[in-house]
Amino acid sequence: MSSDPSPHHPNTPTPSFEHGHADYSDAELLEQVRGNAQAMILATVAFLETRGIPPAEWAAAIGETFSLGWGEVRPWDAGEFLDAMLTNLRALGAAVIDSELGVDRAEATTTGFPDPELCALFAFDPAQAAVIHDAAAAIAAPRGLRWTWRLEPGGVTRFVVARVDES
Repeated sequence: MSSDPSPHHPNTPTPSFEHGHADYSDAELLEQVRGNAQAMILATVAFLETRGIPPAEWAAAIGETFSLGWGEVRPWDAGEFLDAMLTNLRALGAAVIDSELGVDRAEATTTGFPDPELCALFAFDPAQAAVIHDAAAAIAAPRGLRWTWRLEPGGVTRFVVARVDES
């Protein structure tokens, strides 16, 4: 056993750290929070599955709760809504490959969420984590929109938002 105390030991006069919390750049912190947010989603879905709770129910409940933060319910353009969702997805680490943001119909593809490397690290199928995309349907519906998504080969996710015909 070494007689040198750990840098984290309470009797060490000045702990030595490779990085202190204040030494990280904003870009490094953004990368950290993106990974943490995605890991939280993975861990939550795993927990729900072990408890026999359908993750799709959780995603719908999250959407209903998040919908409260979207302000007064009013009709939205499809492109306006998808643009807002793409902003949220980018904040989680997704990269937008392409988007067409029309008034009545909007479509986009992304990669990077769920992060395939993080899913592999936790031995998690990306389709399990992608269930969080169902949350947007509960936000879209009261705004006169239909939200759909699907996973495609190569880690691509396709999103389609369309106005619902109310006639």
